[in-house]
Amino acid sequence: MAKKIIVSLFITLITLLPAMAAEKGNSKQEEDTFRSPTAGFSITKPKGWVFATTDQIATNRANVRLKDKELEEQMRQRASAPLIAIMKYEEPYDDLNPSVQILLRPLGQLEDKSALELMNLVIPSMQRAMVDFKSVENIRETVVGGQKAAYTKSKYTVSNAEGRTFPTLSRLWLIPRGKFMFMLSMSGHQEGPDVSEKEFAEILKSIKIDN
Repeated sequence: MAKKIIVSLFITLITLLPAMAAEKGNSKQEEDTFRSPTAGFSITKPKGWVFATTDQIATNRANVRLKDKELEEQMRQRASAPLIAIMKYEEPYDDLNPSVQILLRPLGQLEDKSALELMNLVIPSMQRAMVDFKSVENIRETVVGGQKAAYTKSKYTVSNAEGRTFPTLSRLWLIPRGKFMFMLSMSGHQEGPDVSEKEFAEILKSIKIDN
């Protein structure tokens, strides 16, 4: 059962050309800041970056091609929208679009696991799904928005339906809070200006999570 929960969590995390959708409901976006009173979460994007739309998530999911075809199919069938997603460029964009996405998922039977334990459960699924997966920074403890978290950085190659490949550098944080867990992913190019380290650091610093 725990394995099924981890696979389900991982499926929601997979993205290719990452333009993902923001949920509506009680959440709101005010210019550059997104707040969700229900989730107790807020994040601010850099000037010029954009919040993603539901059409963009559908288009990007249709383009996903993974090494593990079973996971690829499960992602199409079961993945749901993130709490919020931010991207550097307006879509359509003819390259890997630097992006940030936040997902909030129930932990179920994994509620007693620490952030480090959760990360060690998720990473094997990433290794199985991604081509040329390689760890860049080892898993470590950190703090995000005042909450304990686990962090790792990795690189891999993703491809789309047309066979184009995109070397990707990804940063991942898992932030358990009670019965739920925030999953924070920041992805961009492995080299050049769209690595976007400065902007990602700015976004990370802006995050606030209620106790």
